[in-house]
Amino acid sequence: MRQEHKALTHRTSPGIGVALTLATSILYIGSPVFAGVDAAAQPSSFQQGNELRRTSHDIDRLFGEEMKMAGVKLKWHGERLTEDTIYALALTGASWEPAWGKETLFSLAWGDAHKVPTLNKHNVRGHDALIAEIAGLYQARQYRRVVDTASASFSLDEIGVDVNLKQYVGDSLLQLGQPEQAFPIFAAAFEPSANEPKSSEHNRRFREEALEAARRAGLRKEVVAFTLSLLLDPDVDDPRPDTTLISFLEGEGVDVDRVLLGILQAPEKLRGLPAYFYAASDLMAFRASPRLFPFLLQLADSNDVYLRSRALLGLGMVAYRGRPGDPPGWSVRIISAQPREFGISSGERKFVDKELKDGANSDKYRVRAAAALALGLIGDPDSVAVLQKLSKDRAYILIADNGERSKSRRILFPVRMAAAAALSRYGVDMGASGGELSGKELEKAKRGGSDETNDHRNLRKDVASILTISPVDLATGVPFR
Repeated sequence: MRQEHKALTHRTSPGIGVALTLATSILYIGSPVFAGVDAAAQPSSFQQGNELRRTSHDIDRLFGEEMKMAGVKLKWHGERLTEDTIYALALTGASWEPAWGKETLFSLAWGDAHKVPTLNKHNVRGHDALIAEIAGLYQARQYRRVVDTASASFSLDEIGVDVNLKQYVGDSLLQLGQPEQAFPIFAAAFEPSANEPKSSEHNRRFREEALEAARRAGLRKEVVAFTLSLLLDPDVDDPRPDTTLISFLEGEGVDVDRVLLGILQAPEKLRGLPAYFYAASDLMAFRASPRLFPFLLQLADSNDVYLRSRALLGLGMVAYRGRPGDPPGWSVRIISAQPREFGISSGERKFVDKELKDGANSDKYRVRAAAALALGLIGDPDSVAVLQKLSKDRAYILIADNGERSKSRRILFPVRMAAAAALSRYGVDMGASGGELSGKELEKAKRGGSDETNDHRNLRKDVASILTISPVDLATGVPFR
């Protein structure tokens, strides 16, 4: 099987598109890997299965026209898009949702107040006075007067582009039970302040508000698109996968795995989706199952270090085995998802073992760290010797928490951290390594090590979002995000 994978595929730039397309065909013709999910992971009743199929068909009908026209709306003239990519384009709104910016999908922070039509001309003082008046009415909960005063003084475009007016008027409309009018205001592009980054608290908050308005108004397509935007691009300091969003999407009939695969199969030059390759791989590792085994196996051959690392961690999740006497809470040191034992075949397990052996010997520290985490999940006692070797890994990175001018640095040893997390399952305590150091202590910690702080080899630069799924991610994430 492994040789067949390699013989029938060739690698695109990130090493994923064509390979994952092949893996899709393997899945959909009913491989034993997929059958394993039914037997081990989804003991649902016949009635529940019918309900899942019904909601899935509802989603297909709801987005049928969008899927049919996705390539046309994006004016795509490149290679043929896979069905999964078309599915992802439609459900994320990449091909039809006007709220998303052209440069970065899921961003509302691309508005320009100078380009919107004005209702009345105001000088700066008059403009500020009007907004202050509306703010006072909002704080006094006089929501109807907020809407009336704003509507008499500003155009809808002006209200949508201004972060303050957007909040006051949009929320007032929700309070008045008018979500249909609130949605386009919250979903309009806003102009960020000069010192505000494109990825900001405002961008997340307004997407959340737009989602709430769409839910209340019964705008199902917009609900799905905005929910997926928050799942793939949380826009928070600690971006973890939101399982409540995943559950909601699946309840609506969305095939989340298919969305992730569609993103990863997207051509490099397709607008929108490729910037979320990493976020999709994060979620794929987080929710790894036998259904995803073929795709993870293909990603493990990627030239992209981040994608390969996530694939190894996902393979560890699929190949997880419980062990009697495991210390409580050991897995949270490796991954924030709860591992499940699927019982994959011995042949599939051999593929995993080979990938992890290669990963442990990689010259890329991110790959070695991922291999160590995966070995901990599998729980094979024979892995202890490999993990003990990795616990002495020389790679370190330096983080300037107090600014570049500060003499102190936080030094982290990512592979050692990963090996220590894995060894904790066996009751081996490696102790902490690294920390905030300066002067001689810092030089001592660095001695004999390999500084990988600026190692950007085989990594994408156009990364819109990454998700935290392991405590070790702090030391192995994308430093140039």
